[in-house]
Amino acid sequence: MSELIYLKKNNDLKGRIFFNKSLANITWLKVGGRAECLFIPKDIEDLSYFLKYINIETQINVFGRLSNVLIRDGGISGITILIPTSFSKLEIINNKIIAGSGLLDKNLSYFACDNNVSGFEFLSGIPGNIGGAIAMNAGCYGSETKDIVDEILILERNGDLKTYNKSDINFFYRNSSIKKNQIIVEATFSGKQEDKSVIKDKMLNIKNKRDNSQPLKLATGGSTFKNPQGLKAWDLIRTSGLSGYKIGGAMISPKHNNFLINIGGASAKDFEELGEFVIYKVEKAFGIKLEWEIRLLGDKS
Repeated sequence: MSELIYLKKNNDLKGRIFFNKSLANITWLKVGGRAECLFIPKDIEDLSYFLKYINIETQINVFGRLSNVLIRDGGISGITILIPTSFSKLEIINNKIIAGSGLLDKNLSYFACDNNVSGFEFLSGIPGNIGGAIAMNAGCYGSETKDIVDEILILERNGDLKTYNKSDINFFYRNSSIKKNQIIVEATFSGKQEDKSVIKDKMLNIKNKRDNSQPLKLATGGSTFKNPQGLKAWDLIRTSGLSGYKIGGAMISPKHNNFLINIGGASAKDFEELGEFVIYKVEKAFGIKLEWEIRLLGDKS
């Protein structure tokens, strides 16, 4: 990390760089260890310069709001890059919207609504930012990010910018072929003209469903497991008798059994052990092995 210390001392970066930085206070689950090096770039040019400067072999992990991730207690080695709200470009041309990767998903849906463009309503129900939504093909209530994305502007590991068409990327259920060392910085989306009142009604319906079914005011990482084909993870967990089950400070939310919540004093180990116990119990009961939707990263303490 000596080259990064040099960068910091000589003010060659516009963004902020930290060493041995705790991530627990900024993850949505409120747990996790430290980042060996954390870089928060100011803009695309700053991030490009940073990537060109550091060794191409250096491990990097990229995050937005840390909403759908579990950082293990032993922390993350290498370089952690956090995409800030300054990556929040917003432009509209007809029914096409250009959005920066640091923009909150819900803010893109509000912008589309204000401009009478439909197709973005589901994003109002997804935590996190646009970069993460694209990379993991986030979705809910029958819609996915791949349904509206057209082009993606990516910073390659060497710091060069490259534009990818939708057809260049393979999108899967809660995943895509975008590599972890490719950094999404901007994307172009397409929607359809719709009366604003109709769009607002759709968004209100999503809000009501979330308010009534999800533990929104508690520390959680969102949906924990992917839904198996034709089934619902929450139902499998509930039927396995695990609603409200807890390990340490981590609990299966009684309100929505596919959400794990921090009831106070939880560690990342608590959450991982609880999740693995859920996988074991559901497979034992139904012969179905649940897959994590939350990303598990870092070293075990």
